[in-house]
Amino acid sequence: MNSPGDILGLISRGDADTRAELARLTGMARSTVAQRVDTLIAHGIVEERESGASTGGRPPRVLRLNTDDNCVLAVDLGATHCRVALMDIGGALLADREAPLHITEGPERVLRHIDERMHELLAAAERPLRTLKAIGIGVPGPVEFATGRPVNPPIMPGWHEYPVPEYFTSRYPLEVLVDNDVNALALGETRHGATGADNLLFVKVGTGIGCGIIAGGRLHRGAQGSAGDIGHIRVPGADAAQCRCGNTGCLEAVAGGA
Repeated sequence: MNSPGDILGLISRGDADTRAELARLTGMARSTVAQRVDTLIAHGIVEERESGASTGGRPPRVLRLNTDDNCVLAVDLGATHCRVALMDIGGALLADREAPLHITEGPERVLRHIDERMHELLAAAERPLRTLKAIGIGVPGPVEFATGRPVNPPIMPGWHEYPVPEYFTSRYPLEVLVDNDVNALALGETRHGATGADNLLFVKVGTGIGCGIIAGGRLHRGAQGSAGDIGHIRVPGADAAQCRCGNTGCLEAVAGGA
């Protein structure tokens, strides 16, 4: 535990709000803590202010997230819906929108919808575009996580190897992460759920069926992001069930919401 990200996590969770507490919790030298904290301050992610409370002498300086100048956009794309949420980096929901939207309309139409909602939410929350630092997008299909490109997604015609991050990064100075939607759900359950489990399978049953795999506390995506693509495993004795992917007998065709 020695990176600026680790320090940021401690501040974000409320585990520490001073440099002295960070040094105590991490076991790092105060000079090392100072270097990590100064990096976060220089990037505008963390602020340091006087607490106003003093038992004599100089009041201690308190660290807090700079939530005013940093927000993120979360996008949940399903087979037939799109939900877009704007949050500050502390996780507080600022505004959100949900609307019917078919993933089969293709990447240009769907990503344009997200772009439009993004500007609506920023306006509703009275946040300028410069405060938006990152976009996270969950899609209902396998993704090559390193590039953010869908890989042969069974129910997403026209999306194969489409450069989703570049659609936004070519327009705005921000980071974009794209992953299978159920992987994001599995990570959320691991980090914020009540299970406390280092090993779990998170199964999403909607129009389609997918699975997020956490093993040893880590998310496993597998080759080309297809580790949890259980919706298109064939079910014995279900040859008459026609699946949208073109095959028959898929688990999704037998037990999916459609």
